[in-house]
Amino acid sequence: MAIGMETVKPLRVALIHRDSDRCTNKRMVGIWSYPVPEFYWEHFPQEKGFEFNKDRVAGDFDCIFYEDGKLHGSFCGHSDVPVVYYVVDSTLSEQHYQLRREQAARTDLILIDHDDLNRFEGRVPVRRLAHCVNDRLFKDYGLDKTIDISFHCRTEGSAPRKSLEWELEGLCASLGRSYASGVRYDEEYARAFNRSKVTVNLTRTPTNRPHRVLDALACVTCLLTNPLPSVKPVELVAGIHYMTYRNLEELGSKAENLLEGGGWRCFAENAYRHVMEHHTWAARARQLRVILMEELGL
Repeated sequence: MAIGMETVKPLRVALIHRDSDRCTNKRMVGIWSYPVPEFYWEHFPQEKGFEFNKDRVAGDFDCIFYEDGKLHGSFCGHSDVPVVYYVVDSTLSEQHYQLRREQAARTDLILIDHDDLNRFEGRVPVRRLAHCVNDRLFKDYGLDKTIDISFHCRTEGSAPRKSLEWELEGLCASLGRSYASGVRYDEEYARAFNRSKVTVNLTRTPTNRPHRVLDALACVTCLLTNPLPSVKPVELVAGIHYMTYRNLEELGSKAENLLEGGGWRCFAENAYRHVMEHHTWAARARQLRVILMEELGL
């Protein structure tokens, strides 16, 4: 692999994450989902409240990559192997943010998925590493578009999402449009997007951008979502890659216009090309390798 004029060896990464099969063998997120020339990694699953001794990986790994995934713990040991902390869920609440900010301050490099970088400024360098898709899972399966409108997300514990799920069911019935909803997992989740002409999204907070956004777009569906936060420098553009709605009435009218005129296809294809070029794990691995070289000299 070439970075500038240099050819570098793969970095050896000790990957710290929740003790879950969905973080190891069934990674729905893109990062670390399939082999890339920039990195070699091994999984070190941990339970909540872990204490990881860095001496365990000294000499065998170049860095520790600590994933924010409902996993909180600490590091000890005398080794100077750097710890990189990847922040994903800091926009869900003030409590989520404060906990992650405290943990990030004890690491050597902070990587931010979609939050405002300024919220983590301090002693530790902060860089953007936006979500990327596992494009071996989220892709164009070539399925017939049998579903007009879909809404595939977890609604338990979210009154706004549950309400929208019911409203969409009624809306589609009144319009004579096919509709699908409910939680899906693994390949069936990706295939559900690929069958849908229009996929509806509702973010949990105004500053949250769920992984569902890029994952759905990678499956050639037209995303219709409430407004999304800006995630620079890697931009998705409303009106080009997806459409937004402000209320149920606007959602219904825009969905019907997209379906009636076939405009959903243009958005779906624009977004698919953009995601495949800029937001795959292969593309993000190249960015991550450069960041680690610039910030940590690795």
